[in-house]
Amino acid sequence: MNVAIIAIMGRPNVGKSTLLNCLLSKKVSIVTPKAQTTRDSIRGVLNEKDRQIVFVDTPGIYYGEGKLESHMRRAAFGSSREVDGILYLIDGSIDSLEMDLKIMKSIDSSAPMTIVLNKIDLIRVERARELEKELQEAFPESKIIEATFKENFGIKEVKASIEPLLWEGEPFFDLGTLTDKDKTYQAKEVIREKILYFLKQEIPHQSAVKIDSLKKENGGYNIHATIIVEKDAHKGIVIGKGGEMIKKISMAARHELERMWHEHITVLEISVRAVPGWRNNAKILAELDYADR
Repeated sequence: MNVAIIAIMGRPNVGKSTLLNCLLSKKVSIVTPKAQTTRDSIRGVLNEKDRQIVFVDTPGIYYGEGKLESHMRRAAFGSSREVDGILYLIDGSIDSLEMDLKIMKSIDSSAPMTIVLNKIDLIRVERARELEKELQEAFPESKIIEATFKENFGIKEVKASIEPLLWEGEPFFDLGTLTDKDKTYQAKEVIREKILYFLKQEIPHQSAVKIDSLKKENGGYNIHATIIVEKDAHKGIVIGKGGEMIKKISMAARHELERMWHEHITVLEISVRAVPGWRNNAKILAELDYADR
C-alpha cells in the first residue's frame, strides 16, 4: 500500500479545515468564518483502493502570549515534524506576506513544502502574480498552487502534488478510519462550532466546551456538556433571553451531529459556567484537553 502523512499549515482562517474536508469529501474539522476555529491538530484519513493518506489539520499559527495560544502554536509547529510533506496555505487577499514568510522560515522540517495560494477569487490576476513571484523567490524549491477551496478549485492540483510523496508501507490507521478523534471530541467541537457561528465578537474565542458525559442508550446518544466562558456577563449572553440562545446552539449542534454520525441524538443538554482566566490556567486547560501531549 502507498502511504503518506501530510501536514496542513498556515495562519488562522486561511482555509485549512475547508481543505481537509474537501480532500476527504466528509466533514472532519469544524469550519467557521472566524479565525482561530481549530485549536488542536486533527488527523483526517483518506483511504483509497491502494493508498492511505493522513492529513493533519493544524491550528492557525499566530503569536499570541496566552497559554492557550502557546498550546495551539506548539501543536501546529509540532505537527510539521515527521511528515512526508507540508501544504502551507496562504490567504491570497492579504496585504503582505511578511508574517507568512516568518512562519514558513520557522518551520523545523525537512519535508517538501507546497505553497497553496487560497481565496484566489478575491484578488486580481496581477496581484496573484506579484505574490507568487515573492513566494518563489523566497522558496524556489516549492511548488505554488492557486486555489479557491469553497468552490473546490485547486483540489485536483493539491492531490497531484502529493503523488510524488507517497511511499510503500503499512497503513497508519485501520482502513475504515476517517479521523483520529473520537465522538467525545467531535461533539465538543461541533458545539463550539455553533458558538462561533451564533455569537459575535470576543465571546466565542473566550469560550470552551467540556463534554461531561456521552453515552449510547436506547438507540441514541445522551450528551451532557458545559460551555465555559470567562465572565458572568458572557454567561448571560450565551444562555440568551429566556434561554433562547443556548437552545439555538443545542438544536443546531444536535442536527449537525446526527448528520455526521447518521445516528439519533436523544439528549443534548448544555449548561454554561463562568471560569475567569481559564485560558491561562494550566489545570483548566488540561481538563479541557488543551494541555501539550
